Amino acid sequence: MIKQQMLANKTLLAIAVSSLMFTVGCNNDDNINSSSETKQKPQLAAKFENILDRTGTPLHLAEVGAGNHMAYTPLHDDGAWHGHLLPDLKAYPENKGGFGVTAIAEEYNTSVAEYFDKLSILKDGQPVNFTANAYSIPGALIQTMTADGITVEMKLQFVSSRSSIVETMISNDTGADIALVWNGKLVDGYYAKDGVANAETVAEKLPNLTRDMTADDNGNIDLQFGAERDSWWVRTRGDSAFNIQRSITTETHVNGLEYQSVANIGTVAAKTIYTVFTHTLTANEWQQEQPIVKDILANPIHYINASTTRWENYLTNGLVNKNATSEQERVAVKAMETLTGNWRSPAGFVSYDTVTPSVTARWFSGNLTWPWDTWKQAYAMAHFNPDLAMNNIRTVFEHQVQDSDILRPYDKGYLLDVVGMNMSKERGDALGLTEMNDSQSWNERNTKPSLASWAVWEVYTTLKDKYNRADEAQAWLQEMYPKLVDYHNWWLTARDTNNNGIPEYGAAVDPAHTTEGGQLIYEYKIAANPEEWIQAKGIAEYNKLLESFNYIDIHSPAQTAASWESGRDDAAVFGFIDTIADAQGVIDLTSEQAKVIDQLGRYANEKYQFNNKVTITKNSKGESVVKYTDESLINNELLNKAKKDWQVKFSENKDASGEVIGYSLMQESVDQASYWYSDNTYLAQIATVLGYNAQAADFTAKAAETKDYINQCMFDRETGFYYDINIDANQARSLNNGCAGNPIVERGMGAEGWSPLFNGAANRITAAAVVKNMMDPSKFNTTVPLGTAAADNPAYGADIYWRGRVWVDQFYFGVKGMANYGYTEQANEMVNKLFKNAEGLTLDRPIQENYNPETGAVQGANNFSWSSAHLYMLYNDFLK
Repeated sequence: MIKQQMLANKTLLAIAVSSLMFTVGCNNDDNINSSSETKQKPQLAAKFENILDRTGTPLHLAEVGAGNHMAYTPLHDDGAWHGHLLPDLKAYPENKGGFGVTAIAEEYNTSVAEYFDKLSILKDGQPVNFTANAYSIPGALIQTMTADGITVEMKLQFVSSRSSIVETMISNDTGADIALVWNGKLVDGYYAKDGVANAETVAEKLPNLTRDMTADDNGNIDLQFGAERDSWWVRTRGDSAFNIQRSITTETHVNGLEYQSVANIGTVAAKTIYTVFTHTLTANEWQQEQPIVKDILANPIHYINASTTRWENYLTNGLVNKNATSEQERVAVKAMETLTGNWRSPAGFVSYDTVTPSVTARWFSGNLTWPWDTWKQAYAMAHFNPDLAMNNIRTVFEHQVQDSDILRPYDKGYLLDVVGMNMSKERGDALGLTEMNDSQSWNERNTKPSLASWAVWEVYTTLKDKYNRADEAQAWLQEMYPKLVDYHNWWLTARDTNNNGIPEYGAAVDPAHTTEGGQLIYEYKIAANPEEWIQAKGIAEYNKLLESFNYIDIHSPAQTAASWESGRDDAAVFGFIDTIADAQGVIDLTSEQAKVIDQLGRYANEKYQFNNKVTITKNSKGESVVKYTDESLINNELLNKAKKDWQVKFSENKDASGEVIGYSLMQESVDQASYWYSDNTYLAQIATVLGYNAQAADFTAKAAETKDYINQCMFDRETGFYYDINIDANQARSLNNGCAGNPIVERGMGAEGWSPLFNGAANRITAAAVVKNMMDPSKFNTTVPLGTAAADNPAYGADIYWRGRVWVDQFYFGVKGMANYGYTEQANEMVNKLFKNAEGLTLDRPIQENYNPETGAVQGANNFSWSSAHLYMLYNDFLK
C-alpha cells in the first residue's frame, strides 16, 4: 500500500510540475488579512499535548473497531459536524502535511477522505523531503515539517459550527523558487473492521451516495453528496456538501476521487496561507455559511484567537483541583475534550446546541440527545461551559409533550427518550412531513429517570457563584421551573399504578408495545420448540402465561422499554437473567458451557436444588439444541419456583375515561424512588428561590414522605442493602406498614442499592450497612470497583451490559454516596482503584462507556460523554 501511495504521489507531483508552466504570476492572494489583531498563543492548552490519540488514516467510509464504533478519535469542536485526524506518520509517513477528514452524515460519523489538502513543496521544481511531527493540544491539531532552509507549521482549529481553518506558515530561507502542491483523496473502500477490509467500494455498496467533486476558477473545491436514506452507516439528503476554500488562488485539477491544487509563491521568505474546510448538511446551511467563510478568510486571526481563547477559558475554569496529580489532571482534560467533541450545533428538529453520547460510536452520534445522558453531561459542563450545559438541557425539553400533542396529548410533561435531526416516521407522518421523517434512532417508547432538577440546580448555582452571572442564573430557573414541574407531575399521572406517590418505571403506549386495539404485545418460547418465538398479545394473557410457567423464555417490548426508562437496560432487578434459551444455537457447545450460560438454571439449582443437567443435540444446521435432562414434574416445579423469582409483571395505567396511557412495572424501584426524593428536594429549592413558598413547602413534604418510604420499605435489614420492592396486594396486606410489597432480594444486589446514599435519602445506620457491602471484595470491591451487579448476583457477568460492567456514572453515584455519609476515605480508595485499573484511562486512549470489573478492560462505546462527565466530577469532588 505504501509503495503504491508513493507512486501515486510521484505521478501527482509530475502533474504539479507540469501545471506550474500554466500558473500565471505568483503570490496570488485573493484575501488579505486586514486585521491588526495580534495572534494569541495558547498557554494552558500547550501543556496538554496528545491527551487523546488523534491519529488515523481512513481508507474506508466505515472504519471500525470493537462494537462497530469508529476506530479512531478525530478532533471535533465548536459543535461542527465534521472532524479531522492527524496523519499516522508511522504507518503512512507519506501522508505528512495532510489531515484525515470525517463527516457526520446526520446520524452516523463516516470517513470522508484519507487526507485533504496534503501539502507538498517543490523547490526549483524538485520535491522537498521533509521531516514531520504531528501532535494535538486541546482544540487544535498541529503539524510541523522541516527541511534544509524550509519549515512549515500547520495548525488546524474549529472557528464556527460548520467550519474549521488550517493556518499554514511557510518559511523559506533558501532564496529558491518554491511551489505549493495540495492533494486530496476521498476514501474508496466501504468497510473495514480491526484493520480487515471488506472488498466492496463505496460506489458498489452505496450507489446513491454519489460524491461529485468540482473546482471553481480560484481552485476552491466543492464536494457534493448524493441522497442515501437506506443505509444504517450513512444518511444524506442529496444536498449535503464539503467545501474547501483558500486564501490563495490555485490551479486545481479533479480526477475522480482525487484532486490536486498548485500555486507558485516564488522566492518569498515567509508566507501564511489559510484554508477553510466546511461541512454543511443542507444547501440552506451552505448558503448561510458562505458569508461566514468569507469573513473567516478576511479576518482569520480574529477567528483563530476566538478559538484559542475559548479553550483557554474552558481549561482555566475547569481545572480547579490544585491537589490532583498531573496524571489525574490529564484525565480531567480528556473528559473536557471528549464532552466538547460530542457537542453538536443545531440541525433539523434540534434547535439548540446539544451534546451526544459519543461522536465516534455508531448509534450515539449526529445530534441524538438522551435525557439521562444530558442531566449528567450538563452537571459537569456547568463548571467549564455553562452555556452549552444549558442548551443541552433545552434540547431535551424542546420536545416535551404538550396537552395539544398530535400523538400523545395524555402524556403532558413527558420527555422523549431520544430526539435528533430527523423525526420518527410515526411522528413525521402524523405531522404531514414529507422529509426529515425517517430517523433510525428517534424514540418515544420511554423516558429516563428524573434527575433533571438536579442538573438544572447545578447549572444555576455554578452560573451564580462561579461565573457571577446572577441575573442569568435567576432567569434560567424561571425558564426551567414550569417545565420541570410538568415533567414531575407526569410521573404521578402515567407511572404511579398504585397511587401511593412513588412512581415506577414503565413504558409508553407505543406501536412497539401495543396493538392498534390497545393490547400489550409479547412473545415467548416453549420447551417443545425452543428455537421459535410465539407471538401473543394481551396483558391478562401475559400474566396468565407467567403464572402457568409454560415457557422457557419470554419477552415483552414494554419490559425492554421499562428497563431503558431506568437507564440500566438489562439490569437483573428488571428480571433479566440468562436462561437455557440463551444456549440454543451455539456451535460445538459442551454441557459445562451450557450450564455456565444458563444463569437461571444455576440459580434454581443453588436455591431450590433443581437438577440443571442438560442434554445437547444438534439440529439440521449443526446448531446446538439444549434441554434439561430431568424433565420430571417435580424437577420442573423446582425450576418454576426460580422462574417466579425473576418474573416481571405489568400494570396498565389508565386515565379518567379508562383509556390506557402507559404501563408500569409491578415493582417500585429504589433508584427511581431516590431520584424522586431528590427531584422533590431540588424543586423545593428552586421554588424557594423563585418565591413560590407554598409550592416549595409541598415539595419539601413530598421529599420527607419519600425518604421515610424508602427506608421503611426498600431496605432489607438481613442483607444490609436497598432493593426494589414488589407491588403485590397480598404482600402489602401482610406487611400492614404502608409498603407496596417486599424487597426483591432474590435478584441480588445491584448499583441501584446505593442510590439512596447518593441522593441523601438513607440514614446513618442504613448507609453503614450499604457501605460495608460496597467494600466487600466478594461483591463490589473488585479490580475496578462498584460494578452494576454484585459479583455474587445470580445474573452477574463481568461482560454483561448492566449486570456486571462498571459504568462510571453508577461508580460516581456510589463514591459520592459514601462521601455524603462520612466514608470519604473509603470513597477515595475506590476512586484511586478506578484511575489505576481502568484500562487506558490515564493514557491517550478514549474514555470508554464501561469497564470490566475483574480486569479493567474497556467495553462499550468509545469517547463516551457521561463517563467523561463523571470522571470530571470525580476530579472536581475527590482526588484531594
